[in-house]
Amino acid sequence: MKYYIASDEKNLKQVRSLIKKLNAKGFTCVNDSNLIENDDKQGVIDSIGEYEKKGIEDADFMLIFLTAGKGNLYELGYALSLNKKIVVYSPEKDNYHINKKSIFHNLPGVTICSGTLYKLVKLIHTLSSQGVDETSSLPLNKSQM
Repeated sequence: MKYYIASDEKNLKQVRSLIKKLNAKGFTCVNDSNLIENDDKQGVIDSIGEYEKKGIEDADFMLIFLTAGKGNLYELGYALSLNKKIVVYSPEKDNYHINKKSIFHNLPGVTICSGTLYKLVKLIHTLSSQGVDETSSLPLNKSQM
């Protein structure tokens, strides 16, 4: 399964660790800058919006790693418009306080997870084992947080 990850640069170390864990489970990150050949990096920088847009379109689901900055709301909105499945993750439950979360996090098709990366990987792994397709919603529910 392919996924798009939205995050803030301050989470880079955790995001890289998460990508490695998901790669080991057979998942593919469509917007991992490590996948871009050096020759292509300048072209991607010149057209970053198109690169990110295509990544969201190509992904089976989106993973938002909080805190993700204001750009994640645009990414979230585009993914919702494409009926993508979305997992919103934060190591701390405080990020889900009413003053910090987006109203879009409460929509159907959006699953919220907090806690350890292990818990997140386990939750995401259920996506592939339960066979998600374009028309179904995540086989997860908010009670699995």
